[in-house]
Amino acid sequence: MGTLWEKLLFWKKQKMLEEGVDYHFFDFKDSDISGIELLMDKYKGVIYHYQKARVVEEEGFAKLQFGYTIVHSGEHDIDDLTKDDNLHTIMGDILTTILATQANEQTRTDDNQEFDL
Repeated sequence: MGTLWEKLLFWKKQKMLEEGVDYHFFDFKDSDISGIELLMDKYKGVIYHYQKARVVEEEGFAKLQFGYTIVHSGEHDIDDLTKDDNLHTIMGDILTTILATQANEQTRTDDNQEFDL
């Protein structure tokens, strides 16, 4: 799985989206689900959350598969958003950024515990 993850990160290193610049986390009232609100001009105000996600290998390349629910479409038509390949790519890029950040944090935590620093 490490090789598959490395392939995924190689392709996604081109432009990592930034929390606070391109998106931010959105906490829903009375729910334990966290969402993402997009801040970029084209999709400003769109709020969604991820469902199941996984990395699969197709023809030697890593592909991130995930589900999502658009909770608020902002100024856009929700049907147009669900058909928008660019939006889907952005959601994948954000998820990749989140997963990479969590992987880096976990590695640091594991190393810290392993070496008892």
